Amino acid sequence: MAGTGKRGTKKAGNLNLLNLEYFLIAAEELNFTRAAGRLHIAQQSLSNHIAKLEEHFETPLFDRTPPMSLTPAGLCFQRHARLLCQSLDEMELEIQDIKDFKSSEITLGITPARGACYLPMLLPKFRAEFPSMKVNVVEGSAEQLEQLLSEARVDLIIGRYPKNPLGLTCELVWKEQYVLIVPQNLLELCIPNQWEELCAHPEKVGLKDFASLPFLASQKELHTGTIFHSCCSAAGITPNIVLESKNINIILSLCFEGMGALVCPNSFLHPFRYQLRTQQAPRLFVFPLHYNDDIMVSYLSGKYFPVGAQIFKEMIQEVGAVISNQPVWEEQFRTKKRGIP
Repeated sequence: MAGTGKRGTKKAGNLNLLNLEYFLIAAEELNFTRAAGRLHIAQQSLSNHIAKLEEHFETPLFDRTPPMSLTPAGLCFQRHARLLCQSLDEMELEIQDIKDFKSSEITLGITPARGACYLPMLLPKFRAEFPSMKVNVVEGSAEQLEQLLSEARVDLIIGRYPKNPLGLTCELVWKEQYVLIVPQNLLELCIPNQWEELCAHPEKVGLKDFASLPFLASQKELHTGTIFHSCCSAAGITPNIVLESKNINIILSLCFEGMGALVCPNSFLHPFRYQLRTQQAPRLFVFPLHYNDDIMVSYLSGKYFPVGAQIFKEMIQEVGAVISNQPVWEEQFRTKKRGIP
């Protein structure tokens, strides 16, 4: 028992944070002179710190025969010392976050199209509740956002299920339904004898009923473009595409002007709901399609998730449920009727 007590005293004296930090720098450099220079201490002082660790473990941590290398014990200690220092850093961040989370920052990653849908409802609501908390928004493609998250440069991302979910926690927040948007002027022009019956029962129709219409589409390399072509293949039609674009706002605007029909997520219509009710544009009919995307909130597993980010995530779920569950029938997007161009 006496030996155990003596060893415990030695632990407290030699296994301290400073010795761990000095060891890790020396292990990176594998040269005490360079390591001491990085630490701005004398080489002898660094050697003394390493010697205390080796005394504690009663085994060498460095093989000092040129070129210097870590011993098996040194490699083991390096691995655990890194974890200890990382854990201490995260503990400090977590305690600081708990202490003053209301004045902290959150960095959110989102694609431009979804940002236009969700952020106008989400950010004012969040700011009203936490006026001192700053939200940084980073826009990019789904692939770019996943890379930023893996590098811990954003706290969380909103989007589809990641292509590489390893190391991530992914929570389903809502299901995003795809819809077909058709301007009335095209219905009257292309299917004059059938369109009124089709619009009377929007839940019973499919893409095949509109095969003769001109279509606008996202480019194939984009997810919405891929979904459009998959839906067309499933319906057994070859669409007459009059314009493709990477910018969803361009093709939405052209659809609203009566240039073509469009397949997109129902939520993409949300930013335009007031515009559609007031502007001079063709009346639009919105038909639900039998396709849904799972929309996730993703963040790093095994890393401290800030309190502010947790609250923000819960608010995302609330707002997403409102947007995704709004009716898709044409009455919601009724506008003043305009004559056929």
